[in-house]
Amino acid sequence: MAPTLQDLLDHRALGLKLVVAGTEGALDRQVAWVSGSDLPDPTPFLLADQVLLTTGTQFGTAVSTTQVEAYVARLADAGVAGLGFGTEVITAGTPPELAEACAAHGMPLVEVPYRTPFIAVIRYAADLLTEAARARDAWALGAQRAIAFAALRPNATVAVVTELARSLGAWVVLFDAHATPVAIAGDGPTAAPEAERLLERVAGEATMLLSRGQRSGATLASRTRTVSLQTLGRRGDLRGVLAIAGTDGPLDAAAQSVVTSVVAIAGLTLEQGGALGRAGRSLRTGVWQLLRAGQAAAAREVAEQLGTPLPSGAVRVGVCSGPTDGREALLTELERAETLGPGSLFVAEQDGRPVLLLAAAEGDTETDVDRAVEAVIAAAPARRLGLSRSLALADLPTGIEQAVSAHEHAVSAGEAVVRFGALAAAGMAGLLDPVRAAAVAEELLEPVLRVDREEGSDLVPSLRGWLEANGQWEPAARRLGIHRHTLRNRITRVEQVLGRPLDTFAARAELWLALASLPDGDALRSREAVL
Repeated sequence: MAPTLQDLLDHRALGLKLVVAGTEGALDRQVAWVSGSDLPDPTPFLLADQVLLTTGTQFGTAVSTTQVEAYVARLADAGVAGLGFGTEVITAGTPPELAEACAAHGMPLVEVPYRTPFIAVIRYAADLLTEAARARDAWALGAQRAIAFAALRPNATVAVVTELARSLGAWVVLFDAHATPVAIAGDGPTAAPEAERLLERVAGEATMLLSRGQRSGATLASRTRTVSLQTLGRRGDLRGVLAIAGTDGPLDAAAQSVVTSVVAIAGLTLEQGGALGRAGRSLRTGVWQLLRAGQAAAAREVAEQLGTPLPSGAVRVGVCSGPTDGREALLTELERAETLGPGSLFVAEQDGRPVLLLAAAEGDTETDVDRAVEAVIAAAPARRLGLSRSLALADLPTGIEQAVSAHEHAVSAGEAVVRFGALAAAGMAGLLDPVRAAAVAEELLEPVLRVDREEGSDLVPSLRGWLEANGQWEPAARRLGIHRHTLRNRITRVEQVLGRPLDTFAARAELWLALASLPDGDALRSREAVL
């Protein structure tokens, strides 16, 4: 620890005498250096936290209150830690004007006796600074040694972060490549809401650093803490972010050297963890292939060895997708959901997409794992999930087909989660791609829609009413509020405009699907015309 002004006062050999104590705690302020100057304005040559020694030559024998006031004000503004006045050189004793100015600005004032050379004060301060630097270096070596031993423990990542937090007396958070906290240690904010807000804010800053894809750092300041963030890994291959929140301001060189060693170790452990994770995913994909080949017994045995048992009983199959650059994050979050209930969820890959096996609850009721998976899908706008009906594991091929159909509908309809059961309940029309079906419907019905727009006729609503009445003239005309001969004329006109007869079921069914697939605007205009 760097020396303080009080340390200089306590060294009796110097014979320093305190004249003005300054503000509360000023004597315990750490001193960066001690220097001497009799310049009227020495501040361009001073650094903050220095102690300045002067003989008062700049004031002359007739000390001016105004001159001294301006001099001390400049020192205070420059962050000078204290002023030492050498007596018996220009004046006998310390000028009272100087003492009054120092008291007014909260500047500590020390009297240096004539017998004490300024160089003696400077040398003693230098010795204390050297001793403090050696102590910090020894501390840094000890901390690095302890951290190196922590890296040999079973859960190396958590052990290293915990040891760093203990060594620095700080709150430390390690984020992975997706800005998800993987280890938190040290004394954070005691109030839960404040801790959550700080963690959320730090996670947001970590996300920004990771999104840049290059090595960088940042600093955040809260009401009580200063948080330093530093990325882990290489440019274009970042592995995570290390965040350190302390209450004593920025880290010194010794503490930064300890952090540098942790950055290297944590980056390595995260990279090793990523390699193990990729290997595990390859094995999961192998289990999935065994299941598809009908080797359920072998698949179960391998999954048990991996520590991710397959669901027992009825299952549902899920097929997921998301943005290409977010595939790794999607897989990681789904794998994290596995830990909520071993044997309730199994995650693998098929054709480059995540696939799931979820344990089916009685009556297909929603489970905690279901909600966790849906929360993962909802976490990003472009993520989609298709789920099959409940079925036996032996019927996996059927489940995959159902899940793929549901997933394709989710993608085309822009829905986050689609269940095949709900899709099947909507009938064959529910399987149509809404966007593509609307485009085909508009193209097919465009001649009729154009006639209605140009002539103000009601061919489309008349066609809809007639088809909904199963081609029966009287009921359809009554519902439309027109004579049946008028309706016949309108349907004949539709046939002429479209260039096709409507006397077959296939032709009528095609037009009915086209009307059902029209965009909302055309459908709304048709309903308004009927009413």
